[in-house]
Amino acid sequence: LRSRGPGPAGYDEAARLFRRCRALPWLRQVDEAVAAGPAEADPMPSATPAALDGLASMERQVAALVMEGATNREIAGRLFISVKTVEATLTRVYRKLGIRSRVDIVRLAAGRRAP
Repeated sequence: LRSRGPGPAGYDEAARLFRRCRALPWLRQVDEAVAAGPAEADPMPSATPAALDGLASMERQVAALVMEGATNREIAGRLFISVKTVEATLTRVYRKLGIRSRVDIVRLAAGRRAP
C-alpha cells in the first residue's frame, strides 16, 4: 500500500496477499481502510521496525508468524520445524530484542515501545 499509495488496486493486492498468508489482523485493517474511504496523505507506520531487521532469517519468520497471532504449534507446522525449535527461536528473539513476551514482539512491529 505504501509503494502504490492508497487506492482500489493497492487495497485489492494487499487483501489478496493477506488472505493468502492468512494474516487476518492485516486483512481487517485493509477492510477498515476500504470502508473508511479515501484518506489524506497519512504515512503508514512501518510493519517491521529497525529492531526486527537484526534478526536471523528463521527468527524473522517466527516473529512474523507471532505477529499474525499463530501459536507455537501452528508456527512449527507452517515452517516444518518442531515446537521445541520454535520455542528456542523465540527465546533468542526475546534476548536479541530485549523483550519478554509475544505481545512485546507485536508492540515492536506496531512501532510502540515495550513496557
